[in-house]
Amino acid sequence: MFTYERLTQAIDQVPAYPGIDPQEVANKLNELMQIGLTSEGGMHRFSYTTTEKQAKDVFVRWMEEAGLAVSEDAIGNLYGRLEGEDPSLPVVMTGSHLDSVPNGGAFDGPLGCISSLLAVKAIKARGIHPKRGIEVVVFVDEEGARFRNGIFGSRVLMGEVSYEDLLRFQDDAGVGLVDAMREMGFTPEDVQVHTRQADEIHAFLELHIEQGVKLEETGTNIGVVEGIAGPAWLTATYKGNTDHAGNTPMDARKDTVPAAAELILEVEKLPRQINGTAVATVGKLHVFPNGSNVIAGETQVTVDVRDIYEDTRANLLGRIYDAAERIAKARGLEVTIEQDVQIPPVLIPEEIQQVIRDAAGACGLSTMPLVSGAGHDAMIMGKYVPSGMVFVPSHKGKSHSPDEWTKLADCVNGVAVMAEALVALSK
Repeated sequence: MFTYERLTQAIDQVPAYPGIDPQEVANKLNELMQIGLTSEGGMHRFSYTTTEKQAKDVFVRWMEEAGLAVSEDAIGNLYGRLEGEDPSLPVVMTGSHLDSVPNGGAFDGPLGCISSLLAVKAIKARGIHPKRGIEVVVFVDEEGARFRNGIFGSRVLMGEVSYEDLLRFQDDAGVGLVDAMREMGFTPEDVQVHTRQADEIHAFLELHIEQGVKLEETGTNIGVVEGIAGPAWLTATYKGNTDHAGNTPMDARKDTVPAAAELILEVEKLPRQINGTAVATVGKLHVFPNGSNVIAGETQVTVDVRDIYEDTRANLLGRIYDAAERIAKARGLEVTIEQDVQIPPVLIPEEIQQVIRDAAGACGLSTMPLVSGAGHDAMIMGKYVPSGMVFVPSHKGKSHSPDEWTKLADCVNGVAVMAEALVALSK
């Protein structure tokens, strides 16, 4: 669990890098963690809420204190720009997100934002004047926890989202995405006003915790990401009959919960029949009317499917579709299947990987190649511009939980690598 005392207990042993203050890294992580802190020691910060706004307001203050030109677009993406010697050149963009999953951790997203900001501060402190501008970005709604509309801000930035697309989404309380956006002062009808063309961005770089165990287990400082698995979300909704749990004979029921259970077990088995990189997860289940003495007439199963190869991911999705329909037919139920998000996997250009390896080498840090099984804003940006990812170790691979942890030394190493890489990319 995150505590400031745990984060700073070995601060005197943290490596020293020009322009980077380990105390500032710790203080900023701690300040953000207090916004949306749960009783379990986790983070609950959904998009388009007052909690998220508080975190973004703090980050705006930090960017202004760093001397960056701050702006916000029509849907809530934040930008802080360090102007380059030649403003006509395409910018280097870097950043991550501040929103969280339910009861998430302190590092997933916030560390990426803080690392980008402090890397730019280090560049300024060293008296380096980049040829091209560097733009720190805080993307809105990367996790998709509230509206099932993940990696949203980067998709908007690159022109993938229309106003009509926004009308499809609502949260569990029935609040529409466009209504939530308007309540926070944004203008969803202008969703395509502030998009960027690919030729306006020279490169994109994102730091993230590994969310795996390879760096920690091998004692490696920095992961150089080779590819990012693309997530695809689908929701299967089974419909049967709502009846009394005591008076309805077992052979007269049209119970949707056992059908959902069957599908969940299929989802667990199917990836192993595809390859070694495909994964599928059921982490969200809605049962209606959700009474202990009521046979559920409707159950929704949301499935997250990922792979670094698009063809095998499509194969897995097809098998899950078939399984859902087969189960419904066998049980005399109706089933509807909706696709929520489908994002292609992205391979990282070798030249960007080399920039990161060289940056780590300049800092005296070891590297290893990694594949990201999680989706990130870099996978959207990577469809249009050269993009890369820097991974730092995750203790025991824990993520999306209060147990998420990365040592301060690893955080500072990440800032240092980001600074070196941004200098190289901005030349």
